[in-house]
Amino acid sequence: MDDIWAYRVSRGGDTSVVTLSGEVDMNAEDELADVLLGEIRRPGTRAVHVDLERVEFLDSSAINVLVRAYNEACEAGRRLHLSGAHQTPLKVLEMTGLMPLLALGDPAAGAE
Repeated sequence: MDDIWAYRVSRGGDTSVVTLSGEVDMNAEDELADVLLGEIRRPGTRAVHVDLERVEFLDSSAINVLVRAYNEACEAGRRLHLSGAHQTPLKVLEMTGLMPLLALGDPAAGAE
């Protein structure tokens, strides 16, 4: 079965924007971790913005990756933040209590 999720990375200055779409679940876990951690570790990066506007579903494995990426970003003195979550993904983030931790932000704002 083909994966039903996708990502796109764009960069501007010291900020990377990772745009996700589709159903981000356990099938996406390893690749999502590679993408997010790769951007956090990229020299010159100060902030990684994850755009969830086109995400229809987010499961616990995706949440795990987001938390791992957030922790690594903090340890590296960088920022990871989310925006665009709605419907089911927003509910999942709210139920897990991650909304304050992964504060929604504007990718144009960069690292604060």
